[in-house]
Amino acid sequence: MGLVVLAASQSQLAAADPPLTRAPGCTARGWPATVPCGSTACFVSSCGEGKCPYCFIKGTENIAIKGWAVYTCMSGETVTGKALLFHTLPFNARLGPFCG
Repeated sequence: MGLVVLAASQSQLAAADPPLTRAPGCTARGWPATVPCGSTACFVSSCGEGKCPYCFIKGTENIAIKGWAVYTCMSGETVTGKALLFHTLPFNARLGPFCG
């Protein structure tokens, strides 16, 4: 139930921006190379375990996540948004993408 509320609060952005480069190490760790946000394909730009420094959804620092991946969405040379995927500890589930 709390995760549904989490998805609804995705409009609150944090100050940190993900790198503008692709992160092939993340795909080697099992994260998808791209995720869709609307009609835009977003590329994986960073991933890790524990607290996510690029997560733009308020409250994500307090959820039990095993890992995260952040995606950069671009149109040409312009950044149009970000997306997040989470690998949660409870149920060993992958959640997302959450677009913002």
